[in-house]
This record gives sequence, structure tokens and C-alpha cells, in this order.
Amino acid sequence: MTTTLYRNGRVYSPVDPFATAMLVDGDRVAWVGSEGAASAHADSVDEVIDVGDAMIAPAFVDAHVHLTDTLLAVDGLEITDATDRSEGHT
Repeated sequence: MTTTLYRNGRVYSPVDPFATAMLVDGDRVAWVGSEGAASAHADSVDEVIDVGDAMIAPAFVDAHVHLTDTLLAVDGLEITDATDRSEGHT
């Protein structure tokens, strides 16, 4: 598994709102923090990437949907009388 340290950025994270670095272990965010603390990780990772003040948003997930637009995109789906999702099939 590859470990990558991203440095010199603006990490958007509720864990540390002032974070400038992020450590990724495989496909998981392992740590977020400051440049000073990132130096302690730099020698133990496979790759260090300077992101040049770019924003990194590891926890950003847009989980909302516009239901009306979604249903209009699915031509022929009639849900007017449905009482639960199992009745919404065409």
C-alpha cells in the first residue's frame, strides 16, 4: 500500500480547520495537520507532493439530490400513488 503526503495546501477538514497537509495511506486519509507536523511524516512516506496552495477537500461529499430533476430524467417512472420505494417500478 502506498503512502502519500500532500503538503503546502489548504485542507478543508472539520478535524483541523487550519490544516495545510494531509497523509493518505492507500485509499484512506490517515492524518491532516500543519506543515510543522507534516515534516515528522515526510521521511516515512512513499511520496511527498507539494500541492502549491491548492485546496484539498478529503471529506467533501455532495450527498444531496434534486428529486424532481432526477425523476424527470427517468422517463416513465410513475410514483404518484406509491406508498414506499418498492412500488416505484415501471
